[in-house]
Amino acid sequence: MTTTTLETGRKDAMVLTKDDVAKAIVRITVSVLILLHTWAVINGEQAIRDTLMRWGLPVGLAWTAVIFEGLAPIMVILGVYARIGAAMMTFWMVMAFLLAHIDTGHIFQLSPNGVGWRVEGPFFFLALSLAVALQGAGRLGLNIGGKWN
Repeated sequence: MTTTTLETGRKDAMVLTKDDVAKAIVRITVSVLILLHTWAVINGEQAIRDTLMRWGLPVGLAWTAVIFEGLAPIMVILGVYARIGAAMMTFWMVMAFLLAHIDTGHIFQLSPNGVGWRVEGPFFFLALSLAVALQGAGRLGLNIGGKWN
């Protein structure tokens, strides 16, 4: 976005908008929260492994979490091919719903303490990852990737 600033008369100054800040808040928030899940997987979290075993899939696939919950959020945070990173996070969350939440009935349950939806966290990750994939990273970031950012 080029605009002429009143102070300098320059046409190349970047003027931040609420939209720029809002996009940054959404993309950084969802990415940091998803990124924290990678730490759990690296340190032995068993939920992904248990789900894969229940479906008869190789347990080694659990390490794909490092790509979908590790690399993809970093891409989104930095603004490097952020739409692709967000699409990867969206795919991961769709798979989580299909493999871990629908067949177990979690999708139809309240949380264990009875307050809120049992899968509101994963749904938050899914919805916001999809939003970033659709709207892009905005101007606050490294802006690498052209239309894929």
